Amino acid sequence: MNAKLTTLTALVAVAAAFASPAFAQEASPDGFAAVTSTASRDAVRADAVAALKAGTIERGEASVERSVFVSTKSRLQVAAEAREALRLGVVGHGEGPAPLVTPAQAESIRLAGLEALSHTVAAR
Repeated sequence: MNAKLTTLTALVAVAAAFASPAFAQEASPDGFAAVTSTASRDAVRADAVAALKAGTIERGEASVERSVFVSTKSRLQVAAEAREALRLGVVGHGEGPAPLVTPAQAESIRLAGLEALSHTVAAR
């Protein structure tokens, strides 16, 4: 009987501890100042209609189609620059800060990429 009473008391104590109310803050803090618009209602409507016609307003979960990135460097040039950066020890590892690259190291990396390009042109 004593064990049952102790278990029940402990259970009630734990339930009471987790049943305390949560105090949430208001969604809009008081720090927002009142904003007075300088544009007329008709001007804002005209801007909205123009944006709809231009297709710059995102709708729902669909995203605006972004332009595709086109690299100006070849795969061989990028690989050569990466190898040179690794050789110089200027590639970061993990979550630590990235090593600083000196102008001389940056030039060495750039030249490695250009050298890789010259070898491919000469091979053709």
